[in-house]
Amino acid sequence: MRRTRRAPDALVPLRRQVAALARRVQALEDELAIHRQIVRYGFAVDTGDADGAAALFTEDSVYDVDGPLLMRGRDGVRAMVRGPRHQAMLPRCAHQIGPAVVEVHGDRATAVGYSRVYVRRDAGIEIYRVSFNRWELERRDGVWLVARRTTRLLGHEEARMVLGATARPG
Repeated sequence: MRRTRRAPDALVPLRRQVAALARRVQALEDELAIHRQIVRYGFAVDTGDADGAAALFTEDSVYDVDGPLLMRGRDGVRAMVRGPRHQAMLPRCAHQIGPAVVEVHGDRATAVGYSRVYVRRDAGIEIYRVSFNRWELERRDGVWLVARRTTRLLGHEEARMVLGATARPG
């Protein structure tokens, strides 16, 4: 009895489709992981968790706030959270970050969007800061970490630079 064999080419379209779907699922998982990381930053600083905030950044990261304030590495982030300016807002602050436009290119990504910081005072809740943000992330050992964050206060002369070409559809 003769066996009928499928031509090897018959599975090629299916294999391509599965590979394309796997790439799309990976892209969605990456984007979701990046969104979660930047939101976790807000939760960490709002609770005064200096180590938790620092763990979201690479050891060699740069966090640039409005130009003159530069934090370098995880120690810089820890020092900011533990510093008197930030500690004075605790536990009455809320960082809301996003939405962000995320673009992933292999093991590097950018997330660009807004952030707002609210602070509760005796008279009520006030907006403390509204900023434009550019997060540059790298996947290291399977985890997305912030390699650079640039933030510019609303109205800052460099605010549009932070947004860059992100407003244009990709």
